[in-house]
Amino acid sequence: MPEPQTPNPHESGYRWVIMALAATSFTMTFVSRFAWPPLVPSVMSVMDINMTQAMAYMTAFYIGYVVTQIPGGILADRFGPRLVLSAALILQGLGTVGIGLTENYQVGFILRVVCGLGAGCVYSSCLKAVMAWFSPVQRGLAIGVIMTSPTLGVTIPNFVMPTIEAAIGWQGAFRCVGLALIVLAFTLLVMMKEVKTAAGPRKSFMVGLKFVFSNRNILFISLAGFSIVWCQIGFGSIANSYMVGVMEVSRIEAGRVMMLYGLIGILMPTLAGYLCGRIPHRKKTLIINGHICLIIAFLLFGQMETLMAATIIACFMGALIAFTNPISSIIIADNAGPEWAATAAGVGNSIFQMGALLSPLALGLARDASGHYGWTWWILSAGALIGIAATAMVKNKEENLD
Repeated sequence: MPEPQTPNPHESGYRWVIMALAATSFTMTFVSRFAWPPLVPSVMSVMDINMTQAMAYMTAFYIGYVVTQIPGGILADRFGPRLVLSAALILQGLGTVGIGLTENYQVGFILRVVCGLGAGCVYSSCLKAVMAWFSPVQRGLAIGVIMTSPTLGVTIPNFVMPTIEAAIGWQGAFRCVGLALIVLAFTLLVMMKEVKTAAGPRKSFMVGLKFVFSNRNILFISLAGFSIVWCQIGFGSIANSYMVGVMEVSRIEAGRVMMLYGLIGILMPTLAGYLCGRIPHRKKTLIINGHICLIIAFLLFGQMETLMAATIIACFMGALIAFTNPISSIIIADNAGPEWAATAAGVGNSIFQMGALLSPLALGLARDASGHYGWTWWILSAGALIGIAATAMVKNKEENLD
């Protein structure tokens, strides 16, 4: 049965329930994604696998995740976020439960791909939901809240999964996460209401794709999003090795620095979203200034000789990245409008994730070719420079939204 239409969603208090459901859904996809690393030491001996094979489970997830970004957005625009989001969470939940029922490495690998296929539909569906319920002035805050999910989704498993494993084993831990996803899916079916985002007959998905790929603002700001993910994942991939190998600190000390790097920005997306609603003409400026500060921070980090100085710079970078990251999503949503919000989000996130795939490879090649870390900071800075150039190419919309 279709959900009853809400006449004035921007004025309804229920929009905050929609935001909470979307944020919880996005957070749980990250919990499922990062449930694996804390359990690796236990699973390696059970499955008799090495570290390369263990890390391939993360790659398996991203295989599925990237594949369904654009199709997931198209489906959410066509059928609504309620059904697509619920189906995606059920698929990811079943895959996660399945991992908790097998000790076969190959079967587990396939199930991780299945989990990624479900997770790939979640981001665009969440943005589609808040675009329909929140006005242009309000939606920046809503998207900012949703974009705290990556930080929460990385932090929660590291606290919770070892405790659950100690009580019911690593397979039981996976089953718990999978069941939580399935319960959340059925909760969404009951609680998530939808509103009509376009008048007239339903349009072909090709119309949406044509709109997105012909919109220069969406494409350029997606490239800026690629840049920030390049910086985020690249620094996260190389900084531990640099601190241990060059600064000669322990792995534990380096790990603490990177934990602070991740946690320091937990409130930054919400702040960014709030500011985008209050000063909508300055979204481009916020991104460009953030990238300029990142370039300075990368080059300074490569010169640090003490752990305290490195920690301060790393925390500064973590806050900058967490602040800048959601603004790209907000600009994409503004330019797509409620009708094509999910398709645009899927296309944009596909471009974003290329930064996660390419940055660690580029940094590793530079380190091996040069024999030192000097070039890595320039490569990270070059990524930030691309973000500055791409953001500068974005044109202001007629309704005074970047």
